[in-house]
Amino acid sequence: MKLDKSLKSPLRPKGSTIVELIIVVVLFVVMIPSSIAIYLSASKISGQAYVQHQAAVALGETNDIIRYLRNQGFNLLENGDFYLIRNPGAGTWLVKNDLPDQDIYERHITVSSALRHQTTNDLYFPGDVGASYEDTDTKQIDIDIIWSPDYLALDQISHAIYITNWQKVWTYPSV
Repeated sequence: MKLDKSLKSPLRPKGSTIVELIIVVVLFVVMIPSSIAIYLSASKISGQAYVQHQAAVALGETNDIIRYLRNQGFNLLENGDFYLIRNPGAGTWLVKNDLPDQDIYERHITVSSALRHQTTNDLYFPGDVGASYEDTDTKQIDIDIIWSPDYLALDQISHAIYITNWQKVWTYPSV
């Protein structure tokens, strides 16, 4: 069977017209910048998520160090404001009273004696009412992880823990 070469497709002429070419160029000009903007935005969000994850790791690490200090001796948890920093080159930790400038993640720790309700001996939280007393065998430890990399504004996460003197022998009144 022979094909008749004289038949031409009535739907599409051969070659591209200038109108089609302009449409393609315009589409690329519009789509490429928006694609780049989406990519850059996703990269920034990913970077922020990584930094926040590292701050959460620093918070957990700080909790572990405070529990370690408590286990070494409850008297090591003195009331006051401290900064916990990594000892450069030694792989150990230093507790300092002044603001360090060696770490992206500053670990600010405030140690204070916990307050308890005078009548129930329950912990006294901000906003509670009634008489309270200072319990020197329970420490309230407020931890702030503060960071400010070059491309982010100052940010922080905070956490409060209560630690008791677990080595003390507790006596309870008989009922």
